[in-house]
Amino acid sequence: MRKIFSAIAIILGLAALVVGIGQRTIWAPPETLTASFAQAPAAAPVTLIEAGAGTVGGHPTEITINAEGKFTASLVRSADAQAWVGKAAHTTITGINAEDTLLESTSETGEDQVPNPAGDDIFQATENADKTMTYRWTNPDEGSWTLLLAADGKAAAPTDITATWPGDTATPFSMPLIIAGSLLLIAGIALAAVRTAPRGGSGGGRRAAGQPDAPQTDTLPTTPAPKSGENTVAKVVATASVLALVLLPSAPALAVGSSSSPAESSATEEAEKVFPVVLQNQLERILGEASASVAKADKSRNPKDLDARTTGALKALRNQNYALRNDKVKIDAPAAIDTSVIRSAAVPTDDGAHFPRSIMVVTAKDSGASTIPTAITLTQSGPRENYKVAFATPMLPGSTFPGIAVGDQSVKQLKDDAKDLVMNPKTALERLAGFMDNEKAKDGDKFAKNAFLTLNAKDQNALVKANKDATITFKRTVNAKDTVVLATPDGGALVSGSFTATTTAKPKEDGGTIGLDDTTAKIVGAKDTKKGIEITYGEPALIYIPAADSKDKISVVAAEVLTRGAKLLK
Repeated sequence: MRKIFSAIAIILGLAALVVGIGQRTIWAPPETLTASFAQAPAAAPVTLIEAGAGTVGGHPTEITINAEGKFTASLVRSADAQAWVGKAAHTTITGINAEDTLLESTSETGEDQVPNPAGDDIFQATENADKTMTYRWTNPDEGSWTLLLAADGKAAAPTDITATWPGDTATPFSMPLIIAGSLLLIAGIALAAVRTAPRGGSGGGRRAAGQPDAPQTDTLPTTPAPKSGENTVAKVVATASVLALVLLPSAPALAVGSSSSPAESSATEEAEKVFPVVLQNQLERILGEASASVAKADKSRNPKDLDARTTGALKALRNQNYALRNDKVKIDAPAAIDTSVIRSAAVPTDDGAHFPRSIMVVTAKDSGASTIPTAITLTQSGPRENYKVAFATPMLPGSTFPGIAVGDQSVKQLKDDAKDLVMNPKTALERLAGFMDNEKAKDGDKFAKNAFLTLNAKDQNALVKANKDATITFKRTVNAKDTVVLATPDGGALVSGSFTATTTAKPKEDGGTIGLDDTTAKIVGAKDTKKGIEITYGEPALIYIPAADSKDKISVVAAEVLTRGAKLLK
């Protein structure tokens, strides 16, 4: 029996040693694991990689992208990625099945071409690559992000994609198996080497009946048998055998991770949050490109150069200004747009920020107290369009623009009939137009006095007094399509818009003549008129409307007057 237990202990010990050492050598888990497509997806102009592919089991993945030529990888908020893709065919990598080392994906059919996305404003960042790229996922801000891959919009987007992450090389049972195997081996060898004496002493025979016990002499030392009748070493061997069987794993351990990312695990919490439509570095890039583009157009006076980065009233006014100056009319050039320093930025959140989207900023060439800053409104008409400058006007002396940082969740896009203000934006612009036409107009007392309004009234009164033989009228209309409204943190609203101002002069008496100044004469090609003249101006303006419970008045923050043209009446 002793020999049987010894053999079992030795065999189990050797087995435990082999398995324990094998787990660290021939059966060691792989140091890295790589997931790929089970089957190559159909060709599409766009490939989307969601954050779920960015991590496995808490480990960041290394995403390798291979293509036949050049391509771009653009990081964008997930909702904006879907808006940009629209109806185009695309493949979406949603996560990783770590157990089967497969990329989880879906494919959608649709349009087989998209615009080239390279450099679009909607992307937080874009990287250019030629044939291959290695990418490690990093979210630039809270929320859900997506990596958008595309070639030139016509060729198929890359789909030769793999994700690699560190394998779980831990072998927690290896050392216990080695220790248990060693103990079993030692115990088996020790058990085989131990000798025990026969039961009943050295004589081994029976005593004669009736004879007294003889004293034992020269007996060999023996190991007392346990009271239970079972050898103690055998017990140890049996127990160690059971432990070895329990500790022995059925197969080497492999890294198995969840296909969901930390961002996805907190989807419920994020669903309640809102995020800015652009980040700070994104805004700086957009402003820099817009400023350079407008500066180029201002220098060339070529209206085509305005197409890339201007829209609305600003584009129309600059177009007319270029045309007049190219025709040798002596009028001032539009004020330059310098975005070197961002002093305030009203960036709405993505909560309800449907397209078109708008942003308002205040910029200047430096931070000097005497530098006149410029109020700018940027508008993005659709997800595939870049932001364009719709309004850029110097702020008025003494005016203030709320100090707002990118990411303020209280900044939202509003409609021109927004409530909870002392006056809704649409009505405020109409009342301001009427007040500028006639300082005695209705609701004139709702507007705070400033140098611009005072000078406007003074100049108009002076023009009427200087032309007593003429009937002069002033009429302003609101260009409703140019109106942009953003809520401010204090419950008020910033409203940028534009007026078309028309000054009409007619002789009071038949046969009367109205003389024209040099600038107007150059525009119409005449020095005077007997029928009358109509001069048109563009007046962009930014106003601030306080919250409904405020006692403050509506204030004009920025405004200017630009000549649009003139025509003789018939």
